Amino acid sequence: MVEFRGVKLSYVEAKREKDALISGLNININIDDVKAVGDDIMMDFTYSVTYAEDVGYLKVSGTVYAKDTAAGAKSIESGWRMEKKLPDDIAQPLLNLINFSSGVNGVFVARALNLAPPLVPPRIEITSKGGASARG
Repeated sequence: MVEFRGVKLSYVEAKREKDALISGLNININIDDVKAVGDDIMMDFTYSVTYAEDVGYLKVSGTVYAKDTAAGAKSIESGWRMEKKLPDDIAQPLLNLINFSSGVNGVFVARALNLAPPLVPPRIEITSKGGASARG
């Protein structure tokens, strides 16, 4: 069973492109890499918010740290290397952790640029088709 240990943010970038009303925003979470060392798992991610009508953007990158058995960690890394996919029982809590952590920290950056805060983060559920859907 994977145990999530924490999130370390390593990069934040934001820009207000134009002074216009924000009519909406789009949030995208990308898992960039998965590495296993012994029973430790490091999952690099990029969290991106784009504001409708090209008003601006927010980008946050970081790493989620987790633990599993050494065999479990290696299996997760191997599955990622071969298919660029994580098991649903890991992906769902991982995406929710990234969404919450990046959204909460992104509020401070967005506020400085007078952009709408990327909150309230919806709870992400993995669907049977392999995609993610947001539930409020």
